[in-house]
Amino acid sequence: MPHSTLHMPESEEYITVCQLMRTHGVKGYIKAMPLTHDLTRHESLKAVRLKKTNGEVLELELEDSKLANTIWLLKFKGYDSPESIAHFVNGDLMIPKSERLPLPEGQYYLDDLEGFRVHTEDGRDIGEVVSVEELPTVDAFDIKFDPQYQTEFSNKRILAPWIDDCVLEINDEGRFIVCDAGYLRALCPEDHSSEADSANDGGA
Repeated sequence: MPHSTLHMPESEEYITVCQLMRTHGVKGYIKAMPLTHDLTRHESLKAVRLKKTNGEVLELELEDSKLANTIWLLKFKGYDSPESIAHFVNGDLMIPKSERLPLPEGQYYLDDLEGFRVHTEDGRDIGEVVSVEELPTVDAFDIKFDPQYQTEFSNKRILAPWIDDCVLEINDEGRFIVCDAGYLRALCPEDHSSEADSANDGGA
């Protein structure tokens, strides 16, 4: 079965934009579950990469697409029957990361926050966001403290929950997050209770 060979830069990082489901009709359409906040995104898809369930990767060209409720109906150039695309089912359709749509203000792709600096509410730059983890109940920042702050906080990485009590601000332009220092200390495996007591005594 012929397919369009599109030359995409091998060094480019790819992300999944939708997951293919089952074939639809007799003309070569296949249903797809969008993995994007914009359901009209299919209209601008052209050159795509398909990663099949067996690990095989195909470079395809989208010929037509439609929106049916919250599902996409996709048709690839050179594939004109349900039999020709049966092996696409459950595959991931991917695009270059550079083509990813910007999110609405106040929303973030988790991997974009990797490498952000970690500041405290009093302006100290104390560490770095290694990654953002999707936990069952909440997303969390995997934070590594700089050596000079490991005594105050921890020499181990911690997971700081993405909640208002812990994460006070996300600064896109400066590429840093602001965290409550006391909340971070409470997450550290070291016992900082005596330090907190001393701070409270000193303020009396």
